[in-house]
Amino acid sequence: MSGPQKFAVTVGLKGGPALHDQAVRWARELDLPYLKRRGRSLESLRREAGVTAVLVATARGPQVDSDEGTLRYHPCMAVLRTQEIVRGHGDHFASACALGPGSRILDCTLGLAADAAVASFVAGPTGRVVGLEASPLIWKVVSEGLKHYQDAPPGLLAALRRIETVHAEAGAYLRSLPADSFSVVYMDPMFQTPVDVSSNMQPLRPAACHSEPDRALIAEALRVASRVVVKERWRGFLERLGADEIQGGRYSRVKYGIIRRPS
Repeated sequence: MSGPQKFAVTVGLKGGPALHDQAVRWARELDLPYLKRRGRSLESLRREAGVTAVLVATARGPQVDSDEGTLRYHPCMAVLRTQEIVRGHGDHFASACALGPGSRILDCTLGLAADAAVASFVAGPTGRVVGLEASPLIWKVVSEGLKHYQDAPPGLLAALRRIETVHAEAGAYLRSLPADSFSVVYMDPMFQTPVDVSSNMQPLRPAACHSEPDRALIAEALRVASRVVVKERWRGFLERLGADEIQGGRYSRVKYGIIRRPS
């Protein structure tokens, strides 16, 4: 994406006074401009305001609108993945992170929280999952979704409710933490080239932050947890970050690089 990202907040065309007030509150909370609709389409609104994506308060909850489409919260593959775990099958992410009951996980790249949902499901009520999201738009959509989404099995819904979300940049948040605050720190930087250009994840891209982890960030993460896991497509990228083990499915296009704190 060329040029800086610019975001704003507005209300759905059918939004009444309550939704209007909610949108105004979100704009203040996120320190973003509020755009009056005045009957304009979202596309016209974005073009006239010169914004990359807009957060919209609707009766169905918050959504993000951009040139790539509309983004609403959904647990995505977390539904199928947790069902597979219940059936006794493995999960590559959970295995790479060495997750179990009571695990404490810091997800530095929350996104739509599919991995965080699996982590919370595996860690259970005695564990802890904190998800960081640097994008204000994605953070708002996902935070509200985790609180209010209903169309999932009870065990997964309980896992969603347990996830703690923080609107923060990973480096700054890691530096604020005491040593050994978590069992594992996880990073899933957004691929510069999507795995599947037709993926329903495409609407997330214009609102996402596209920074990549580097050695300095990994060092800070290793202070916070003895195990750091990074998800990527390219083995060379993971090796440059210091991965001493790389896991992933035989036919998977993504890999998990495991970086351990020196003993």
